Amino acid sequence: MEKLSTTKYNPSGAVKFAIGLFLLGIGFLFLVVGSSSISAGAKTAQVSMFWLIFAYLFHTMGELCISPVGLSLVNKLSPKRLLGLMFGVWFFASALANYIGGFTASFMDKISEQSSMSSFFLIFVITSGIASLAMLVLAKPIKRWMHGIS
Repeated sequence: MEKLSTTKYNPSGAVKFAIGLFLLGIGFLFLVVGSSSISAGAKTAQVSMFWLIFAYLFHTMGELCISPVGLSLVNKLSPKRLLGLMFGVWFFASALANYIGGFTASFMDKISEQSSMSSFFLIFVITSGIASLAMLVLAKPIKRWMHGIS
């Protein structure tokens, strides 16, 4: 791994975040396709486990591009006297994101009754795709702001 960091093929932290968000979007795309056969307002449904397995696979790969990279960057970029506080901020942001995710999931029944479950998951495909593109666009400025730390 250390050899990769000396080549031009090692992406910056922002690009790794963009890859993680893109993989997250692909995971939700499997859920969109898998739930497309479920009619609007259905109380029960059966779909192949294939869709859920591949959604988890891509979500896990995306998470592996975000969490370790983020922790590493917090460690490298934080002033040593604020290191513990910054790790706390990182984990608080994760906790807040999980809370917001749970709140967002509470709208699943309303959205799936009005349109379909597939359109509920499509929201996350679109938002993670936009976030991924935004991270790619901002990758060079972010790398400059990190003063050579990758």
